[in-house]
Amino acid sequence: MAIFTGIHQHTIDDKNRLAVPSSIRKCIDEETEGSGFFVTPGLDKCLALYSPLHFKEISEKYKEQASTNRKARNFQRHFFSNSKKVDCDKQGRIILPPLHIKYAGLKKDVVIVGVMDKIEIWDSQCWNDVEAENSKNFEQDAEDLFRLGSAPNQ
Repeated sequence: MAIFTGIHQHTIDDKNRLAVPSSIRKCIDEETEGSGFFVTPGLDKCLALYSPLHFKEISEKYKEQASTNRKARNFQRHFFSNSKKVDCDKQGRIILPPLHIKYAGLKKDVVIVGVMDKIEIWDSQCWNDVEAENSKNFEQDAEDLFRLGSAPNQ
């Protein structure tokens, strides 16, 4: 499965097209992971992009949740009803649905962020605010996570 990293400044054009950086597109092996992306509501008011393979794996994981669990049902309804498959055109652009643009409060300038197994799309100003807060708390958050055993491989 692809691992995404980095921060990329981009713009959404008047037709809601967004160029997916080639460094991100090159991370995906289309033969094993599929082509295009699933765009979904992300946490903290961003959008998340998943490869088709990873989206299928997420679907399988959520299918394991008990249908009698109200939170699971509510999450699944919102997440999957607001997810959409988008394909890259020849220039590597995807078209973001208006519903997604509204959800994340995206304007013209956006930031595309690689976050391990997914890609996040943020409004530039929102990203700057979130990143300023994250940078301020980075060391303390890392210390807390590692101390609590939430770090990978612990």
